[in-house]
Amino acid sequence: MTLYLDSYYTIGKLHLFCEDYVCQGSQPFPYIILADGCSAAPDSDLGARLLVLNARRLLPRFALGASDEAGRTARHWRLGRRLIRRAARQARDLGLDEGVLDATLLIAWCEGDTVHVHLYGDGCIITRSVAGAVAAIQVEYAENAPYYLSYLLDAERGALYREAIGDAQTAQSIHYLHDGGVTLRQEPFDAPTVFSFNLTTFSTVAVATDGLYSFMNANTGERADLLEVAQRFLDFPNVEAGFVKRQTHDVLVEYSQRRVVNLDDLGWGAFVRVS
Repeated sequence: MTLYLDSYYTIGKLHLFCEDYVCQGSQPFPYIILADGCSAAPDSDLGARLLVLNARRLLPRFALGASDEAGRTARHWRLGRRLIRRAARQARDLGLDEGVLDATLLIAWCEGDTVHVHLYGDGCIITRSVAGAVAAIQVEYAENAPYYLSYLLDAERGALYREAIGDAQTAQSIHYLHDGGVTLRQEPFDAPTVFSFNLTTFSTVAVATDGLYSFMNANTGERADLLEVAQRFLDFPNVEAGFVKRQTHDVLVEYSQRRVVNLDDLGWGAFVRVS
């Protein structure tokens, strides 16, 4: 097996500057980490970067310290608390309010034949099976209000969040989209959002911010179907260096010619297994 990975982020049509951020690497194992800053929070683009860079630093110890899925799930919030506290100290050193850290975070890495994914907030995972079938997992929250790690820093903000989302036990919605339709699973807002995908079953595993499901037809106001968007983004002509960046550019040009645009910033990356 040869594993290829690449990532990219770009601005949305309704934004003045990009609040997504992505990084990738291959040591000590292949990883992709991305974050999406909250538009309502000033300087959240900086907050997104702080979260990603701290996650990159802490990920090796976290990943190598949990030997199985149950262990990783149990350590999910331990990792989240540690990295948000580090990022908060750095923000304070810069004279910034902790609100800059209002951002979702998605961490994915490959260990052996398996890609592990941890979400802190909303986002999307898309896969292509070895047989060619494309599927997607879309994670959303009640009132369109993701549970940010920054709420762990302030008990009062955390309490206000719980009040705002209504039923806390069903505030997290996980949609599974596939050729057969859509299924829904609802979880408490703070349930660890953890997935694993074996690359012998799924030849491509991609992770993305919610910008992937923000595509809209500017003429009709109709939202693009997420599964169709996923299919188009995963149709890589090749996996040469920069393949995600090239594919993003090509798809956005094609869509713009049809007056279909991404309203929100888009950050995403893909692991591709080639036998």
